Amino acid sequence: MQNSTGSRQKQILALLLATKAGLSIDSIAEKLQISRNAVKQHMVVLEKDLLIKAGKFNLTKGRPSRSYVLTEQGINQFTKQYSWFCNLLIAQLKEDMGSEGLTAFMQRLGGKIADSLAAQFTGQNASEKAQTLTMILQNLGYQAEVELQGDMVTISAINCVFHDLAQEHGELCEFDRSLIRSLLDNPVEQTECMAKQGCACRFASKV
Repeated sequence: MQNSTGSRQKQILALLLATKAGLSIDSIAEKLQISRNAVKQHMVVLEKDLLIKAGKFNLTKGRPSRSYVLTEQGINQFTKQYSWFCNLLIAQLKEDMGSEGLTAFMQRLGGKIADSLAAQFTGQNASEKAQTLTMILQNLGYQAEVELQGDMVTISAINCVFHDLAQEHGELCEFDRSLIRSLLDNPVEQTECMAKQGCACRFASKV
């Protein structure tokens, strides 16, 4: 769970994770043995941070009480092992397909994603395509920027979204090359790679 969340708030999130139907403020106060007001203060913070949301009203003999449940963002505060699982899958694919087969698979995958994005590039010249591609990469988390020099365009990304995986399985870089090549509709040369100790991933193409 992220360290930015206080220890008492982590306890509240853990209680809600274990009770999918949700818990009321009174129930949480009872389970944590703290005051109702203290729970309310923590709940205000958690709701503001979009980690919890109000659920249904519970109608009892006493006063009605509202239950609170975790949001997807709240659930994602708990540890996930995506990288480990992805590495497991890729290692098995590589064993089954071989290095060349995995490279070809990543090339096809990059091309498939490019096909789904192609409509955004309709009617654009090479320079405009590079700008649009950069925005797409940024939306994917690549922290990308574009530079035009003469008849060459260079797209640089200072954050590889699968850096740890690419260090072990260099074939994954073919996904980026295929995606960029397909969307620019031009040959692309990768001039630098963070998985190979580069400062950034850079891709060069003629305008």
